[in-house]
Parts: sequence; structure tokens; C-alpha cells
Amino acid sequence: MSIENLNLDLFSILNVPEQASPLMMHFATFVAHDLVFLLVICFALFWLYGSQNSKTLILKAFIFCCIALSISEVASYLFNTPRPFVRHVGQTLITHEATGSFPSNHMTIFSSIAFAYYFSARRDIGRFLLAVAWLVAWSRVYVGVHFPIDMLGAFVLSWVVNLAGLKLWNCYQAKLMSGVMWMYQKLFNPLIQKGLIK
Repeated sequence: MSIENLNLDLFSILNVPEQASPLMMHFATFVAHDLVFLLVICFALFWLYGSQNSKTLILKAFIFCCIALSISEVASYLFNTPRPFVRHVGQTLITHEATGSFPSNHMTIFSSIAFAYYFSARRDIGRFLLAVAWLVAWSRVYVGVHFPIDMLGAFVLSWVVNLAGLKLWNCYQAKLMSGVMWMYQKLFNPLIQKGLIK
């Protein structure tokens, strides 16, 4: 069996069935489309009210996510693989532009952040976020905007970026964090002084 056939077979298994329950479709749509916004809100709150260690890990996750996402965008443009609905395969629950499908940007975001935590002292958070990343992967296939191979590609990309950049991060995290915290404290000093944020 070729990789392409395996990819299509897995898609047919994971994509929304014709008799799917409304509850499952709503859940998958939320995870596929809206969970990323909840992630941003959570990390913003953790930054504003978290400890110095929390802020350091958030900065690490942000940097690695930006690097991985930039590579993902370039790869998506170069490969320009059609999405399932462009190929008229399966069912689609959400609207999406007909941009390149491989690799998945959503999976890149979630898995690069997850690996940033996994390769740190907070591996427990990393494990949880990896589980969330694969939930997102399932949902993006379920709603019909990605193939399984798009998720695997994003996962491997995020893993490679985190592994490749770990030594550099360990060397320069103190300087990076110092610069970011200086800027943050300058911008939000009144709120910090009043104890409204940390």
C-alpha cells in the first residue's frame, strides 16, 4: 500500500461520517477552529499573572512556535498540496481557503508549543499539550480541512525545530528573557506597580 493510499484510507476513517451526532460535530468544530484562540488567551493570562519561570517557558514556546510556523508557511507554499475539499474527498464542516494543506499550521502551533514544554523542566505540561495537539489533529481531519499526513508532517517539523534549537535556547534564554522583561516592564509599569499584573 502506498503512502498516498494509506493517507486517504486514514482520512476516510477519521473524517466526519454521514450519520455523525450534532454534539460530536460541534465539539470537533470547536477544537478545530476555536481552541487556538482559547490557547492564546490562556497563555496571555499565564504571562500576565505567572511567575518568572512561567514567563520564560512562554517566551520559549512563542519563539519556537514562530520559527516552526514560518517554516510551515514556506513548506505549504512550496508543496501546495490540495486540501480534501479541493479534491472533493469526504465531508467538510467548516469553511477554509484553498491554501496548501501540508503541513498543518494548527498542528504546528500546538505541537511546537507542546514540545517547547516537553523539552523543559515542565515535561508534565508538555505531555498534556501533546495530547491536546493530537486532539486538534483529529479534529482538523474530522472537519475535512486536512489529511492525516498533514498532521504528521507538522508534528515532525515541530519536533525537529525544538530539538535543533534547544542548545541555542539554553545559551541565550537569559539574554532574551532579560530584554523581553525590560520591554514588558517599561510598557506595563503602571499596572505592575499597582499589582494588577506581575
